[in-house]
Amino acid sequence: MMARAVKKTATGESTGFDDEVDAAKGKLEAALKQRESPFDDVAALNALLPKLEERIQSRRLSFAAAEDDEDERISLAVIHVETDEELGFIFAEDGEYIFESNLEDYFDDFVDEDADSFVNRLYETLRADLAKYEVENKG
Repeated sequence: MMARAVKKTATGESTGFDDEVDAAKGKLEAALKQRESPFDDVAALNALLPKLEERIQSRRLSFAAAEDDEDERISLAVIHVETDEELGFIFAEDGEYIFESNLEDYFDDFVDEDADSFVNRLYETLRADLAKYEVENKG
């Protein structure tokens, strides 16, 4: 008969194989519960707005709540202050953040699952393409 290997924790308690499996199982169950809880689109947008305003501080752009009458979706509009034109819309849906622009000649649409990554991508998209928009759309 072989001796059973016992692992000691930082507090000196003994843990065995079953304890480690139970701990991993608990983590997986918690992750599943979190995934099963519905993604609250409005709450996600409300949490995203301060990140956008902090990362994209500009005299050229503002962000405002908008509602699409056809889809009845709540979104954030990205507005060019000087022309008062909506450059695009930000939606939160099914755990993803979506940027859609009706100005395809200037701004590419994209999707990201992570709020911080989404904000950085939007920053880079706007930074890269806003100059062309402004040159071609002088008020």
